[in-house]
Amino acid sequence: MDDFFLKFIFILLILLSVPYGCKSYTKNINASNIKKSKKIIKNNYVLSSRFFHPRNSKDPHSTINTIAKLNPKRIDWIYYSSKKVLKLYQHYKLPYSLALNPQTPDSLGYTTRPFRIIEFTGDLYKAPWMKKWKIKNPHWGCVNNPKFNKVFLAKALYLCSLKPYALFVDDALFNARLKLDKKIGCFCKHCKLSFNKKYKTFSVFEKNLDSIKLMLSKEQIKYAKKSKHLRGFISKYEEHQEESVVLFLERWKAEVKKKYHKVRFLTNNYNGKWNPIYKVFDGGIAELDEKYINVKDLDSIYAIADSLNKSQLFSIASSNYEIQKSLLKYNAKNNRESLYPWDIFISGKKRYYMPIDSILKIKKELKKN
Repeated sequence: MDDFFLKFIFILLILLSVPYGCKSYTKNINASNIKKSKKIIKNNYVLSSRFFHPRNSKDPHSTINTIAKLNPKRIDWIYYSSKKVLKLYQHYKLPYSLALNPQTPDSLGYTTRPFRIIEFTGDLYKAPWMKKWKIKNPHWGCVNNPKFNKVFLAKALYLCSLKPYALFVDDALFNARLKLDKKIGCFCKHCKLSFNKKYKTFSVFEKNLDSIKLMLSKEQIKYAKKSKHLRGFISKYEEHQEESVVLFLERWKAEVKKKYHKVRFLTNNYNGKWNPIYKVFDGGIAELDEKYINVKDLDSIYAIADSLNKSQLFSIASSNYEIQKSLLKYNAKNNRESLYPWDIFISGKKRYYMPIDSILKIKKELKKN
């Protein structure tokens, strides 16, 4: 990065020395007055600033400062859509991917019942890790629901109008996620109708639904010990839910492509998995379990992505310096892209920001080797 750009950032930070939240902070950004840097340095490092920092007066982090010091090749998996901030990225030819998820709101920022996944208990579905989150849009949309289909497509088209190089779908399992939670799937009228049309078992379905509610409400009856008949039904229903998600994403992707031909599609494929749902996407960005941070496992995981012609980026849900360094070292040695360990998920709402000086120190060491 040349001296001019660094001086510009320094001056900008001084002018904005009074802390601002995201909205007020971005009011002071005027990308049209910024002169383009003459020197462009290519590298394999990517930044993921989920939200534009500082988010409030107590936030010690700065997205602009981090970009200036770390010089990422692009910014992935971001949830903000300030036109002023994005214009700044565009001016410096810094590609970015914009994120959306199953919680895409339907009305005034809320997630209301007519659009959402309905559990077998009749409750609206909320992901396990979100149950304690105090947000107004915690409920996931159903892929078989026409109303949610329209909302999700509209959101994607709007984000594409902001000129991202890619759309990132967080939690792309949608209805299929309920299988992992031992909740089978969505039982809204749209899902039941879709299932009944395929298997033509309406009367049997209603009978089994009563049995499901009874058996799943008894904690002593484990999921794997249900009757053979009921296991078969549940298996079919779970399979149909996954098929529904794949069909939903393929149709959604095709609709977006009609207007935005060059946009890429990314998802959070945890631990580098490539199930039928994730295969709809062009690439993955995911949290990787610490146990896989070794040469043998990393070679294997990356090889799978390569064989499918998919891009793959990893972060580690850990604040352990040595583990983070190990992944950066492996990627540098194997010419893989690295996600800076800054603003990355740890657990719940906890995020990790490795000190920028520490990141620069690691990069310097790796460059020598």
